[in-house]
Amino acid sequence: MDLKSEASEQAPFKKYKKLSIKEFGGAFGDWGTLVPFIIGYIAIVGLNPAGIFFCLGFTNLILGVKFNLPLPVQPQKTISTIAISQNWSPNLVISTGFGTGIVWFILGLSKKLNNIVKRVPTIAVRGVQLGLALILGWTAIIMLNDNLILGIISISIIVLLIKVKKVPSAIILMFIGIFILFFTGALTFSEIKFGLPRFEFQVPTIENLLIGMLIAGIAQLFLTLTNVMIATISLVKDLFPEKEDIIDANSLALNMGIMNLINPFLGGMPMCHGSGGLAAQYAFGARTGGSMIFEGIIEIILGLFFSQMLYKFFNQFPKAILGAMLIYIAILLGRIAFKEFNLKTFPIILISAIICFAFNIALGFFIGLILFLVFRKKIEEPQKGEENSEND
Repeated sequence: MDLKSEASEQAPFKKYKKLSIKEFGGAFGDWGTLVPFIIGYIAIVGLNPAGIFFCLGFTNLILGVKFNLPLPVQPQKTISTIAISQNWSPNLVISTGFGTGIVWFILGLSKKLNNIVKRVPTIAVRGVQLGLALILGWTAIIMLNDNLILGIISISIIVLLIKVKKVPSAIILMFIGIFILFFTGALTFSEIKFGLPRFEFQVPTIENLLIGMLIAGIAQLFLTLTNVMIATISLVKDLFPEKEDIIDANSLALNMGIMNLINPFLGGMPMCHGSGGLAAQYAFGARTGGSMIFEGIIEIILGLFFSQMLYKFFNQFPKAILGAMLIYIAILLGRIAFKEFNLKTFPIILISAIICFAFNIALGFFIGLILFLVFRKKIEEPQKGEENSEND
């Protein structure tokens, strides 16, 4: 049963209490995709876990109260993928996030975003998605070499749990990683204790903002405009038809603008909305903003009182397990890139992806866009066989 049919059976949604066991279960629904990026940001990039968890939790808490929908925030995947694969500095990450925040805030205030979304060709975005899959996959392969046997076991667990949607493989792998840390002595029970956070207050720099936006930020903007916004708005209409009027591209952009203008100063990662988080929380029982309130409270507690433990935990986390997680994300990104597969558009998508992988995400996006505009007529014209069948 898909989410849409399930939603129609369970309406109206008023019977669901905001703070219930179902909402608490839904709070962990999006952690399967969230955890690998958080681990990468902390273990590879060096972002402070206090900043990541506090900003993530506070944002979820506010949005849960404001919209009363399971509309959790996720890492901006283009920026995350490039930052983790290229081992960016923390300031480069937060400066890039701040740059996207400026753009989203302006677009959200302009009230013209709904029209802009319709003008960006999907083909150019598909090339970026496939390019990201290649970049993330290559990074994952390098990490798997740290412990090939553990990596194979982790991949096997992911494959076995793919059809068991209510048991996120990322959560299982995280617990396996925790067990390994304790078993090897890399982490001890004496280190699990309360401690006040040490926030690393960051100030975005113009140089890093420009570099980050050129390398990954611009491509992230177009990816979010098309894939994230359209998919999220569509899913809200399917699952919560009585609330479809409170969510549109302009409101989502304003949310992302505000969160990315504030969070970087506390060391928070670049964040955005996404249909994946909504679908995941819904699948695990979330029907109101209560899931986000629960998730926000948990993340704030982790950030405020356990950040030092989390810092050591994520820095010592087995790279082979992280590599397996990243391979799974790479496969998911690749599958999305091949949605609505067409032999006419595939060469453009492939060329764009290869350029993204070999050179630069933004360059790959613009090459794909130019190729689409050059061959647009040939791509959009119906095949002769189709025309003849219609005439018959």
